[in-house]
Amino acid sequence: MNVLHFTWEFPPFKVGGIASHVEDLTRAQAKVGLTPIIVTCSFCGQEGYEEKEGVHIFRFNADDIPAEDFPSWVLEMNLLMQNQVIKIFDKFDKIEILHSHDWLSATSAISIKHMYRIPLIATMHSMEIGRRGAIRQDRERLIDDIERRLVYESWRTIVCSHFMKNSICSCFYTPDNKVDIIPNGIYPEKYELNFNYESIKMKFAMPFERIVLFVGRLVWEKGADLLIGAAPQILSKIPEAKFVFVGKGYMRNKCMEIANSMGIKDKVYFSGYLNDDELIALYNIAEVVAVPSRYEPFGIVALEAMAAKTPVLVSSAGGLSEVADGCAYKVGVEKSDEIADGILDIMTKKELKTDMIENGFLKINTIYNWNVIASTTKKTYQRVIEEYQHANWKPKIKNK
Repeated sequence: MNVLHFTWEFPPFKVGGIASHVEDLTRAQAKVGLTPIIVTCSFCGQEGYEEKEGVHIFRFNADDIPAEDFPSWVLEMNLLMQNQVIKIFDKFDKIEILHSHDWLSATSAISIKHMYRIPLIATMHSMEIGRRGAIRQDRERLIDDIERRLVYESWRTIVCSHFMKNSICSCFYTPDNKVDIIPNGIYPEKYELNFNYESIKMKFAMPFERIVLFVGRLVWEKGADLLIGAAPQILSKIPEAKFVFVGKGYMRNKCMEIANSMGIKDKVYFSGYLNDDELIALYNIAEVVAVPSRYEPFGIVALEAMAAKTPVLVSSAGGLSEVADGCAYKVGVEKSDEIADGILDIMTKKELKTDMIENGFLKINTIYNWNVIASTTKKTYQRVIEEYQHANWKPKIKNK
């Protein structure tokens, strides 16, 4: 079965979690008998074709797209993506499923769906109304409209949690029986890394310091400022704590200002993006990983921490509560005092820490296993193809 994935980001180009999700999903799909094909944009002259572990990757150059803002750029990029897909159809005997990831590749996927009359499946990784808290501006309304259209045009929609399913159904009036819950996953073996502990740690903290780690974009919904707000209370009990923030975003300066105003700027470090090996090493070095999100459809960072056998604290926002159930320390949303209490508990109570590590590692090896997830996704594809074959909706343009 040939499956064409539409995604704006794919390694080595990474912005959020979609790149890693599509990479890991398609790698697992190739192992369960599917032929995954990816169309994605590239930068710095990396366009072209490559085949890796049974996954076919087609990249087109997106360096010089003229646009006054990001949504305009996305719409222009989708026109190039659509043109690239037409070329892909010349290389494969038949494309049986189209699979679009979020609004960023939606317009090209919808166009190809109607051009070739091939069933479209969408994975909604998040929603604009959740990321922003509300739809207020024209830019946000445009993105919300594209998301709504993508869900409407899709034969089935895949989401990663019950929280996301409820959000899609209530906000877009989508029938409950059109949405499948298939979680994200992780490869635990990737987090078993040999590295020089002392030299890596020295990049982020002094040898005696105990790292509290945040990984994610520095944006409102991820709640980095809430962790900084909890830092003074933690430092009053554990002065050797060091708060390391991995990621970039528009709230970086704001977070630095908060740390400076609290007099703790020397205990807070912003690393920017890290390569995979450095990030995995840091997950292993950290004493606790904090995920204090205000909005979180799933929470892949929590799984990454569990894979590194590092205890994790999460807020009860969205899908995080489902992911972390029984294997993480849960606190309320926007509760810096609860974040502080939870991190202090984890760092001072050895038995609690041990239980969290054991339960988390068991969970990622059973529920959040990519081979299981790929097989479940394949069943969704098969269901759609069977329904399509009995539907009065067949190609007008030749799809070999």
